Amino acid sequence: MTIQHAKLTSIKEALGQICWLEVPVRDVPRAKAFYMELFGWEFVPEPQKAVGDCVKSMHFFNKGKTLHGAFLEHGEEYHVINNNPDKPGALPVLPTLCVLDCEETPAKANAIGVG
Repeated sequence: MTIQHAKLTSIKEALGQICWLEVPVRDVPRAKAFYMELFGWEFVPEPQKAVGDCVKSMHFFNKGKTLHGAFLEHGEEYHVINNNPDKPGALPVLPTLCVLDCEETPAKANAIGVG
């Protein structure tokens, strides 16, 4: 197996999987303990200051080589709901899927009938 073949194989395996996940939380230590115990997620020790009004800090995590993401720490005045443009203070859980082509994939989804 060549290096190029190995890279293509790992890309093909990742396609359609969640590769980045943003999870809004209020209690970071509680969330870390829960996800570490339940799924074995690993965390970067130091948080990153976030830019924006509703996110105080970002706490990065990963599970192996496939899943990466961050807890988005927010204050009491914000709440977690489904994405709603009419409620800018609402933070959704935001998964990002691995795709080969960022323009072709939504076009294919629309052709299938999603939209």
